[in-house]
Amino acid sequence: MPHIRQFSPTETKDMARRFGSASPFSHIVIDNLLADPGMQLLGGFPDIKWPHWGLFVDAYQKEKRHCNDLSLIPSPLSDIITECQQPRFLSFLEAVTGIRQLTVDPYLYGGGLHCSGPGGVLKPHTDFHFHDGLSLYRRLNVLIYLNDDWSPDDGGYLELYRKGATTPDVTVAPSYGKAVIFRTDDRSVHGFADPVGLGKWRRSIALYYYTARDATGYSGDASTHWQMHGPRLTGVRRHIFDGLMLASRGLSRLARIVNPDQG
Repeated sequence: MPHIRQFSPTETKDMARRFGSASPFSHIVIDNLLADPGMQLLGGFPDIKWPHWGLFVDAYQKEKRHCNDLSLIPSPLSDIITECQQPRFLSFLEAVTGIRQLTVDPYLYGGGLHCSGPGGVLKPHTDFHFHDGLSLYRRLNVLIYLNDDWSPDDGGYLELYRKGATTPDVTVAPSYGKAVIFRTDDRSVHGFADPVGLGKWRRSIALYYYTARDATGYSGDASTHWQMHGPRLTGVRRHIFDGLMLASRGLSRLARIVNPDQG
């Protein structure tokens, strides 16, 4: 039995309209992507003692656990990921977003299962655009949330920002079965700066979609670019860092002009 709901042509057309007109960048929130009203998937999500978690230790992704090895991810979570890699879901994404010839990363680089614990944050950022290992261009993110009984006091709301802004235009509760699909490029700043609350675990599936050809305009390079920083990056160090990152972006743009076929 499929875990992902199948939407009618009328529903899909309406989603495409909302995706294209959304602000601060193209996105859509689907409240009930999962065909699992009983929240049965919660019981299969690994707990914090699971030996296959990797843990980020930097301040930008504090308390974030991850696993991108599909052979280790338990069923039915692995089944959902596999289903989201199949032609039916790819066709659905293409119809909603207008981005054609989407493909997947079988290695789930940066994706798979995500879990952020109490105090966890994901500082606002734009994602890497060029996947050097596969020579593909990242175009879409799909985030599927698996959290029961989540309120604003629990923090961890997904935030969508305008580039350069310090407050988000859109916030999304990471509630069970909710999915967010958004265009990912040099302008799609997202994250959650409000820490996850005490005793809460923010669970999600993260999937990224690519094309063999680049976007028509400059859409980023092979690096993650953080829009907000921690207390240790201040004063002169912050100015030097910002200058170096600006120079890096400039060189990436210039390289793309010289050779549009290379990320």
